[in-house]
Amino acid sequence: MGRKKNEINLKEPVKIREKNLKDGNKSLYLDIYLRGARKKEGLKLYLVPEVSAAAKLQNKNTWQLAEQIKAQRILDIQKVGMVDWEKVKKINTTLLDYVEQYISDTAGLSESSARSKRNLKARIEEHLNIINKVGLPLCKVDKDYCKDFIVFLKTCTYNDGKKKLSATTQRMFVNRFGSIMENALREGLVSQNPFKLLEKKDKPQKNSAEREFLTIEELRKVMQVDCRYPIVKKMFLFSCFTGLRYSDVITLEWKHIHQSPDGKSLYIEKNQVKTGNPVTVPLSNEALKWMPERTEGNELVFHEYNITSTTVEIIVDEWMKEAGITKHITYHCSRHTAATTWLTLGASLYVVSKLLGHRSIKVTEIYAKIIDEKKIEAMNLVNNIFV
Repeated sequence: MGRKKNEINLKEPVKIREKNLKDGNKSLYLDIYLRGARKKEGLKLYLVPEVSAAAKLQNKNTWQLAEQIKAQRILDIQKVGMVDWEKVKKINTTLLDYVEQYISDTAGLSESSARSKRNLKARIEEHLNIINKVGLPLCKVDKDYCKDFIVFLKTCTYNDGKKKLSATTQRMFVNRFGSIMENALREGLVSQNPFKLLEKKDKPQKNSAEREFLTIEELRKVMQVDCRYPIVKKMFLFSCFTGLRYSDVITLEWKHIHQSPDGKSLYIEKNQVKTGNPVTVPLSNEALKWMPERTEGNELVFHEYNITSTTVEIIVDEWMKEAGITKHITYHCSRHTAATTWLTLGASLYVVSKLLGHRSIKVTEIYAKIIDEKKIEAMNLVNNIFV
């Protein structure tokens, strides 16, 4: 039957096309044609062979996402045409695409920092799947989304559901996400950084246990108690007197230890695993007491170490309980112990900051505040006792 005279045949300016791949999958792309101009845009979306019900459902969801992007592109063309199409594509970058770009830049990063970036991307992707917004545009990330993501971080699990993210990890992910949005703001992709709109109570708070440390008296106490794994005791106490992180202790080599110009003392000079920045730490007599003797053929100082970090934490916890320490002390608390000990004995903030390898003295000031709080607590003990 012929078309009616007043019927208008409207052609869509954007169509979804398929491209066959060698592995049997099909990639989807947009074929955009308007007023004689043609553009193609890869979607990084793929259809898989429909060999099962799960594969069919996956393809259905993939196609729906492609349809959403197509609809958005049609709206974009109606608003700005195809004169500056690259800018339009950039403005409509999805959150996941932008995060992927962020994690791909690993220049100058340690493996742990690069892994942290990848873990953040996995958490963002998991959250977007849960709320069914995998194709969320970057420009649509607002304050409410950020608050919802933080709630997700507080409840999500890993290791087959056995563990939750620590407050430290939650804060790290939030800070990294905030940095991503700040970068997007600088590039003109968003009008504001939504993380800066959050109130303090909305963000993950520090757990007081994370800054726990051993006092000098408590340190003396644990030194007198045996540990089930002697190597763990040596490493922990070595960190208490050097401030080195666990990752730096297990990678410490004899080549990192040098003699001072006067020949009277030794010092450590190595790049920190976490930051990649160099740190120089003189070795006190107390630190030297807990160093193993050098043996031929072993480059690592603590070469006897052959257990996992999880086991180390279990052993430290057992050891502390055996010594009568009721605080929640982890291996990392040895670093806090070093900082608070040095400050208690009169070292300056600047010196402690350099010993710990902090980039900013503001980070070190946290320990100074802890020391001041303990002083106030001590003075308050005499309140009202003479009334």
